[in-house]
Amino acid sequence: MWLLLLATLMLWLSPVISLVLLRRGRFNGAVLTSTWGLLFGHSIATFALGVSDPSVHMVYQIPLALAGLLGSRRMLLTVAAYNIGYVSLIGLLQLQNSPIVALLSAEAMAAMQGNEASPLNLTQPLVFFVAITLLLTLMLDRFGNAFRNALQQAMEREQALEVARGSLEATVNTRTAELATALDDVRQRADAQAALLAENEQQRDLIREMSVPVLPVSRDTLVMPLIGALDSARLAQIQEQALGRLEATHARRLLLDITGVPIVDSQVAQGLISVVHAARLLGTEVILVGIRPEVAQAIVGLGIHFGDVRTHNDLHGALNGGAR
Repeated sequence: MWLLLLATLMLWLSPVISLVLLRRGRFNGAVLTSTWGLLFGHSIATFALGVSDPSVHMVYQIPLALAGLLGSRRMLLTVAAYNIGYVSLIGLLQLQNSPIVALLSAEAMAAMQGNEASPLNLTQPLVFFVAITLLLTLMLDRFGNAFRNALQQAMEREQALEVARGSLEATVNTRTAELATALDDVRQRADAQAALLAENEQQRDLIREMSVPVLPVSRDTLVMPLIGALDSARLAQIQEQALGRLEATHARRLLLDITGVPIVDSQVAQGLISVVHAARLLGTEVILVGIRPEVAQAIVGLGIHFGDVRTHNDLHGALNGGAR
């Protein structure tokens, strides 16, 4: 009985161990374990039961098929030779009524119970077993080689795909890291550019304020010295600065000092007159200061009239209130 238990244990353990090896990528080890595990399990069962049972002729073909389809040609021939030799040996021993084999066969059990067993006829089953084994070995040798080559190529392609997948993942990770770095650089450059633009804007505002300064000289008097050529943009800026300071300080007098203005044409004159009129709307008197002789001559030649706007030849006179 213990032989059958051992055979059953081997028949159950060998597939389990083979699956474990297969999951770990050890394909050849899994094939060897499953083939020889099943073969030795069947051998133990055959040793206990004999070869008179027709099922013996079938179970030995399972390891043979595994060896032929998944193993090498050498393994196939080895398993075939083992099957034929072992089954033939057990059959011969059983025909000779050997006391060490077929202890659990139907004939042995009948003899133990005192019943007369029918005579054994194992010649035909053994010949059939050998013929089936040889035929199956020949077919597996022919077709198994092509199957193994296809399987090997499939495994090589899978390995190549795995390598390519790993390389692709590494490339994607590298490109992603490079892209993230590039995006960080772009973000930092954008932040730096935004900060630079803000700084430039502040500097422009400061320069604009310094280019047309409005200086308080007393509690109710502001002086606005103008220097350089005046175009439409600067004239608009002058008016904006002047009105803003007048609104903030509530000054009553604004002295426009044009000593540093080289040319006063009709555009400049109209711009200054606009400042005068806008300031008057806020209740402020505007006084023109620093009209040089050549500027006065140009104004007269152009036919420009400043109306009732007070003028002074210098800032000192304007501050002291001396009108022309």
